[in-house]
Amino acid sequence: MIKKTPKDIGWLRRISAFAPSRIILTANNYRIFDYLDGRGRTDESLSKAIRTDKRATGLLLNSLVAIGLLEKKDGKYLNSGVACRYLVSGKPDYQGDILRHNSILWDNWSGLDKVLKTGRPHRKSHDHESFILGMHNLALQKVNGVIKNLDFKGLKKVLDLGGGPGTYAVAFAKKGMDVTLMDFPATLRISKRTIAEAGLGRNIRLIPGDFMKDELGSGYDMIFISQIFHAYGPEECLALLRKCRISLNKGGRVIAQEFYLDESKTGPLQGAVFAINMLVNTDRGRTYTPNEMSLWMKKAGFDGIKKKLLDETVLITGTKK
Repeated sequence: MIKKTPKDIGWLRRISAFAPSRIILTANNYRIFDYLDGRGRTDESLSKAIRTDKRATGLLLNSLVAIGLLEKKDGKYLNSGVACRYLVSGKPDYQGDILRHNSILWDNWSGLDKVLKTGRPHRKSHDHESFILGMHNLALQKVNGVIKNLDFKGLKKVLDLGGGPGTYAVAFAKKGMDVTLMDFPATLRISKRTIAEAGLGRNIRLIPGDFMKDELGSGYDMIFISQIFHAYGPEECLALLRKCRISLNKGGRVIAQEFYLDESKTGPLQGAVFAINMLVNTDRGRTYTPNEMSLWMKKAGFDGIKKKLLDETVLITGTKK
């Protein structure tokens, strides 16, 4: 008689989830899905093209079929529909950059044992371009849902603070806003490309700087802060919001988008796991509850604070009276 698997064993299966993750990340690093775009290849043909071992390549390809990212027909491997949509460079929904960033995070997360002991980050690997373009991959999946939940009435001048690849800056410009994007110089070199690809190179002003140290400018009707708080400690976030208030016009709004934790700080899973990502990669960052972030806004002098839960993030709005 075969014993049924206990229902409470699901957590144990998660431990081996690293294996398919590593398979996908390695395939993406070798751009296997690009090489298979529009054509089937044998393991021998592909291994020659990407200069890898034939046996190892064949085993990896078979595992990708099992995962559902490839199909195998008459000894040739082809991209599945999912791979065609998300893993081929240049496609509108491409997610390969964020996978490359996750491959780098793999090295950093491997130091979690040490981080738990010392409380210090283990940021051993970093590729700034993969990180910023990865943020673009993710933001493209969310930007329309975020924009639908924002009120642009009466807004003319907008600051996208730490706007990274410029995904949201582009969306604001398409709404007719006068948009400024502020970020580090190395980031803006990437922003210029994504903004130019959107045909809005002349519509968005780029300001190089460290928003924690430098002046933000003035006269803004809205300051948008997307996925910034989690990289900093509470005192730094409060100080940033105070700077934002000074830079806003009367009646102007600050809008923050963030991953979040519920009041128990034990969920949702996305927020709880992301807090560990910040533990591993930053000095003081973590995930916060909507109430924590709302309290910062109140302390910074904002009124009419509103919270809106989206699929994975929360929007928190404060108004300068």
